[in-house]
Amino acid sequence: MMKMKHLALMALLVSSSPLMALDYEKDIMPFLSEKCGECHSKEGKAKGGLKLDDPKHFFSRFEKNGVVVPGDWDASYLFVTLFRPADHDDAMPPSGKGERLTPEETRMVQQWIADGAPIEGEKGETGPMPKEGEGGYIPGGDPKSVGDAMAKPLPAVEQDWVNTDGKTMRATLLRVDGGKAVFKMKNGQVFKYAIENLSEESQAKLPK
Repeated sequence: MMKMKHLALMALLVSSSPLMALDYEKDIMPFLSEKCGECHSKEGKAKGGLKLDDPKHFFSRFEKNGVVVPGDWDASYLFVTLFRPADHDDAMPPSGKGERLTPEETRMVQQWIADGAPIEGEKGETGPMPKEGEGGYIPGGDPKSVGDAMAKPLPAVEQDWVNTDGKTMRATLLRVDGGKAVFKMKNGQVFKYAIENLSEESQAKLPK
């Protein structure tokens, strides 16, 4: 009961006080360790070399395949996999491998990243949270899965993208962020690429 009250309080703080940054060790690690610890802990397995219950180790892995990009939840592989519908091939935890995070917990991870992902006394750049009606917005209530809350998803289709030098890369477009396109490679790496460096044909495939 006390645990539920704590989560409810933290969810309230996330929605009502954006200036109060969440802290990984105090606010995020407890439920990630509980629900993801079977596959990502220092005591048991560490799939992908990821130990969510070891803040120092986890912080050192932020840049590995864009696991956490402070201030940019949409480019952070951790959040993207937690946000996906349970039946998605890359959803975490995988189907039948653990308990899904609640919408409130997933929103807290999103807010923590937007706050600059404070951990080990360090904090990166901050960024905005999505507004209602935008992709990635997680409303209150109890949707049947966090993925149901995705308002404007981009089609997750792997395609060939050509730059102005004629070189081709195969990747999935996650979103367009100002003058940059955010791509995800097959190996899970997420990166931003200047739209002006894409060929006219590739630029034409971007959402208007």
